[in-house]
Amino acid sequence: MSNTPVTEIITLTSNDAMKTTSNFQDAVGLLRQSNSEGLQQMYWGDRVQQPGIRQWFINWDHRPQKSESTAATAAQIKEKLAAVVDSPPTRRLVALNPFPPTNCFVAPFTEVIISTVKPETDLNEFNKIVDASLDVCHGFEGCYGTAWGYVVNAEGANEVVLLLGWESPEHHVAFMKTEPARVTTAPYVEGVETSTVFYVQAQDASK
Repeated sequence: MSNTPVTEIITLTSNDAMKTTSNFQDAVGLLRQSNSEGLQQMYWGDRVQQPGIRQWFINWDHRPQKSESTAATAAQIKEKLAAVVDSPPTRRLVALNPFPPTNCFVAPFTEVIISTVKPETDLNEFNKIVDASLDVCHGFEGCYGTAWGYVVNAEGANEVVLLLGWESPEHHVAFMKTEPARVTTAPYVEGVETSTVFYVQAQDASK
């Protein structure tokens, strides 16, 4: 699994310093300039419905590994982030397909769904359910693309992440009112215990 491309999703519960200092942008800049092996694109954005929560998405062509050469930079990034959050950041490594999920992030709105899969759910069947629920989005007006995968550093229950790129939340709402959406969403909901759903207007932080 160490050679599998992953998208790192970091969730930051912001304090006032997120907006009044440059610490977050400094952390992004430190990683961008670190020449960390495998680093690809980065995006970030605040949750539209919860602007006090910031999401940082980092694409890696393999699972990031700690090394002596990057330890100092990692410590600096950790210090910068610690200054702008109220609680420790949550870090998920997700093996998304397709990778990289560029279409999801270039869209004006990125819908993010993070779900905990029920322990009794048959994952082979669940994989088909997720594919079916996303396949019906393709070609629908306002959908830029989709990606999904399991969290590979999860402790305990399986977590799954779905990304969908939308022209607007209104396009998403219109899609959810269609019969194909209703038919394919129900089995997904049945297979998971809990889900967190939010939109982000992602900004490219790669440059």
